[in-house]
Amino acid sequence: MALTITKATVGSNEDTWGGVTNAALDAIVTEVNNNADGTNATTPNMTSFQVGGVAVTSTAAELNKLDGATVTTAEINILDGNTSATSTTVVDADRVVFNDDGTMKQVALSDIKTYINASAGSGSVTSVGLSVPTGLSVSGSPVTTTGTLAISLASNYSIPTTSSQSNWNTAYGWGDHGQAGYLTSAPAPSSAQVGSATAGLALGAVGTYAFLGFSTQSTIVAGNTYVNGSVLKYSGFLSTTTYSDDTAASINGSIPSGTWRAMSNADNQSVRAASGLFLRIS
Repeated sequence: MALTITKATVGSNEDTWGGVTNAALDAIVTEVNNNADGTNATTPNMTSFQVGGVAVTSTAAELNKLDGATVTTAEINILDGNTSATSTTVVDADRVVFNDDGTMKQVALSDIKTYINASAGSGSVTSVGLSVPTGLSVSGSPVTTTGTLAISLASNYSIPTTSSQSNWNTAYGWGDHGQAGYLTSAPAPSSAQVGSATAGLALGAVGTYAFLGFSTQSTIVAGNTYVNGSVLKYSGFLSTTTYSDDTAASINGSIPSGTWRAMSNADNQSVRAASGLFLRIS
C-alpha cells in the first residue's frame, strides 16, 4: 500500500488547515484498516528494514522460496554440518538427497546400489597370494598388479572323476584304512602251509599244478593257456637229454578238465612230444 499525506497550503485560510490535515489522516487510517487483515495486496516502498535491530537483506524472491515448504526446524538443522549422527539400519527403500545433473531429488539407495554394482571395475591390488592344501600346487602367486592364479594337482596326487566318485565315497565310509589291518607284505609260505593249503584239492582242481604234455608233437610256450581236450594229457617222464616227454610220438594218458596255463617252455624232439608244468586256472 502507498501512503500519502495531503499537506495544508501555507498562507491559506486557517479554517482549511484542520480539514486538510484531518482528511489526510483519515485516508491513512482507512488504508491501514483496509489492509490490516492481509486480504489486499500491499507494496511497501522501502529500501531496507530491520528486525530486532538486524537489517533484513533477503530479497522477496529469496524469501518466497520458503513458500509451501513443510520442512521442520530439526530437519533444517541437520544441514548445519555438525558431527552428531543417528544410528540406523540402511535399506534399499531409504533415500538420500541427490543432485541429478543440476536437479535436486530424493533418490532411493537401491538405485545407487544398482549403479555401483554395474559400474564397479576389476580394480587392482598391491599383492594377493593364494595358499592351497596338501595335494595341490599353485602358480602365479602372488599377483601384484594383474595376473592369473592357477591351481593344479601336486605330483602323485589325484582327484576322483565323476565316474569313480561313488567308489571313493564308499571306501571313505569304511573309516580309517590305517586301522583295518591290511596285509602290506607276506613271507614265503612254508612247506607245511603249502601242504595245508593244497591238502583238500582234488587232482586237476582249479589252482592245482600238473605235468601235462601234448598228445601229438608240438611246442609249449610259457604263459599261454591251453583248453582241455584231446590235445593236453597227463604226461610221463622227461628225456635225459632234451626237454621233451620220453615217450613215443603220442601220449596215452588221461585227458585233464578245464583251462591250463603253461608254466614252462618245451619243444618236441624227433618222435618225442613236448610236456611241462601247468596250472589250472578255470
